[in-house]
Amino acid sequence: MISKDELLTLLKTNDKAVARALVVLNNRQTADEQATQGTRYLNGMGFRPCHARMGTSMATFFQRNGYLSPKQVAYWRATDKSGSMRIGLYWRQILEEVEAKEKMKIIKMTAAQGYTIVQAAPMVAMDVGGLPGGHVESRDLGNDMERRSHLEYELNDVMDSDDPKLIDPIKQEIDEIDTFWKKIRPNG
Repeated sequence: MISKDELLTLLKTNDKAVARALVVLNNRQTADEQATQGTRYLNGMGFRPCHARMGTSMATFFQRNGYLSPKQVAYWRATDKSGSMRIGLYWRQILEEVEAKEKMKIIKMTAAQGYTIVQAAPMVAMDVGGLPGGHVESRDLGNDMERRSHLEYELNDVMDSDDPKLIDPIKQEIDEIDTFWKKIRPNG
């Protein structure tokens, strides 16, 4: 994954990155905001009101023509009093889209290799009775199911040995995962 600093460096040095960032931000605008080239909702998505008209216009220009002029790129690279680029104000939104794109690549690659993609479940926090200080345990269903899958694979490898020292710890961990999630999701 790319860091904030790497993203800002890319935006400072690569004209196409600026143009693509504008398209990303424009796509995060609602349809009515895109149509009016404005910002109607303060939802933290897309352009700020002061940049909506210019950003939508330039994103559309880039999509139509495949480039931005040096003057257009310079507008987004202009810095404020603190030295931050105009386009840099949107680093978090751009980074979210980069990460989402990376996840989609991983999902597609995983699916192409014949693996099944399992939708991640939300974290579950539960009070574990009897532990000092009211301990709360957080577990993620997706992580546990992935771990369980690996354990089943390991179990299949060691079943031929008939050695309880190898088999029992794996079975115990599988049983612990199953028991935990049956308590949380009795019908699931």
